[in-house]
Amino acid sequence: MRHHHLGSIVAVLLALIVSASLASKYYRYPIHTPRPVPASPKIVHLNGPTNRPQVAPNVKLVDAFAVPVLMYHRIADLTPAEAKSPLMRDLTVSPAHFEQQVKYLVDNGFTCLLANEVEDAVRSGKKLPEKAVAITMDDGYRDNFDCAFPILSKYNVPATIFIVTGTVGTSGHLTWANIHEMRPHPVGYGSHTVSHADLTALGADQLDFELRESKRVIESRLVQRITSVAYPSGQYNRAVTQKAEEIGYLAGWKKGGGPVQPRTDPFLLPRVRVNGYATLDDFKRKVWSGVETRKMSSELD
Repeated sequence: MRHHHLGSIVAVLLALIVSASLASKYYRYPIHTPRPVPASPKIVHLNGPTNRPQVAPNVKLVDAFAVPVLMYHRIADLTPAEAKSPLMRDLTVSPAHFEQQVKYLVDNGFTCLLANEVEDAVRSGKKLPEKAVAITMDDGYRDNFDCAFPILSKYNVPATIFIVTGTVGTSGHLTWANIHEMRPHPVGYGSHTVSHADLTALGADQLDFELRESKRVIESRLVQRITSVAYPSGQYNRAVTQKAEEIGYLAGWKKGGGPVQPRTDPFLLPRVRVNGYATLDDFKRKVWSGVETRKMSSELD
């Protein structure tokens, strides 16, 4: 009996030794050793729906913000056939130029925001960085994943994509797998309706469908609330904005109108278009327009 107990004790001790050996093999950090803190990214951002760092302590927040929200479509190199089309040349910014523009934002100390952070500040009266911009992309082209996303990831810059749900998974457009893969970066999402129809030309039932169904589909796919819609081609009227609010959107994006400011109507939020013809000097004027707007406002006070 004594030998039996001794054998049991030895077996337990051997099991503990084997467990400790396996733990040292498969677990990089000992239980009581703190993990190293990763280096801070070069550019930092406000909280968003994904794993985003906080605004750096030295970034000044202001009540009277003016944020240029940049509107892109395609990020791609044009084929020879596409280059002959004025429309495609207008819609398309080359990856080289896009990287140059993103790098300019980082190198010049701009805080890059998601669209819903700007919306929330307008609705809730929150402060925003005095030198901020937001990048948005309309339509959900496949090149947003293939060409734009690697550049955004490289510079740790967020962006918001407004999705046309009826084209997801079709030729030349994002798939739901692409959309999910970009989410942790972070990339935010909003609605761009079901079919990209001119909302002002629709009857009441079709208008309801375009706004409600696109919101429902994106929310069910991403399991998160979708708060904003970008009006296709920037077309809106009172019926459109009222229906968007009735359905449960908190904001609507148009085109044109300069930087977003605190007293902007949440359903008429402006954006600054960046097209394929824009030079770097053009881009600089667009992104510095927020700082210039704040400067002129302060001079008038």
